[in-house]
This record gives sequence, structure tokens and C-alpha cells, in this order.
Amino acid sequence: MPAKKKNIEVLIMAAGASRRLGQPKQLLKFKGETLIRKIIKEAHIANIGNITVITGHDRESIESEIADLNINIYYNKEWEEGLGASIRNGVKYILGNNLQTNAILLTMVDQPHVNAEHFKKLKNAYESGRSMIIASAYSGTFGVPILIDSFYFNMLSNLKGDVGGKKIFVNYLKNVVEIPFAKGKIDIDEQKDLKSLNI
Repeated sequence: MPAKKKNIEVLIMAAGASRRLGQPKQLLKFKGETLIRKIIKEAHIANIGNITVITGHDRESIESEIADLNINIYYNKEWEEGLGASIRNGVKYILGNNLQTNAILLTMVDQPHVNAEHFKKLKNAYESGRSMIIASAYSGTFGVPILIDSFYFNMLSNLKGDVGGKKIFVNYLKNVVEIPFAKGKIDIDEQKDLKSLNI
């Protein structure tokens, strides 16, 4: 039986101040393209669904960089509260536009090796009914990108502070399917990370 097509939306976190790095990681160039444009492009290629980018710190520069792309942009006024606030308000924004959303694919901008192929693996695993949380597996744990069923939307809508969804998902481990993604461990947080990626 073919997998049932679901209404999935993509939520890209791009609101942080990149304090440890000292410059907006969203605008860093990797292989000739800014990280924010690259992740949006990969999401478009994967053809998951509507794409929403959450902005916050330095919103003008970031929104200008992606203004020509076919996406929704939501400015999170509470971005200084942390990641939890961006997820909370992003989920509320998506549901405000489309109550029929079955799942949200949550991803960041600072994992330069995330690509359309991996997005498709997450989507296919979800649509085949394998589980309600399809997570990327690396470094002995799971994390983003992660595809989350609507069952968890209310919990995500109540996140606070600088806490991501993993705090919720560890209580539902039986519902988590992990998709191997070794390069997911590579992200950009500090200057030393730039050197390792030749950025």
C-alpha cells in the first residue's frame, strides 16, 4: 500500500543572535551560498510543503537575504527568550494559517550538511506510518532536523525559554524513529567550527 500523503509544513529556526560565534550564522556562506538560503533551497527541492522561516535578531539583514524566495517569514518578537519561544510562536503561526497541518518538519540553519535527500527520508518515514516523531540520529542521540506529528503541537506551543522540543520527546521515546544522519553532528556555534568547514 502506498504511503498516504500528509500535510507537512517546514519550520526553519533563524531567530538566534549567534552570540558564541560573534556574527549571524544565518548569513555565513558555505560553498558560495548563505546558510539560510541553502536550507531553504534544500527544503524546496525536497518538496515537503509550505516553508516558514522564523526571524528575530538582525531581522532586517536576514529577511532581506531571503525576500525573493517563495516562503513565509514570521518575526518572533520574543526571540530573546530563546529557542523555545521561536518554536512556540512558529507552531502557532503555522496553525493560524493552516489548521489542517498534520506534521511540522523542524530544522535549523547551522547544520551545513542537511540536504533535500535527508528531508525526504524523514518525510517518507512519517508518511509510511512508522511513527509520530521522525528524528535525525547522530553522535549517539537524536535531534534536528526532526518531523513532529500534530499530536505534539499543543506541547510545542507551550515551550518556554531556551529549551527545544527534545525536552518533550524524551518522554515519548517509544514514538521516536531515528533516521541515521552522521553529518548532523556538524554544526556551527563557534569560530573553531568555521575553520573546520573552511568558511
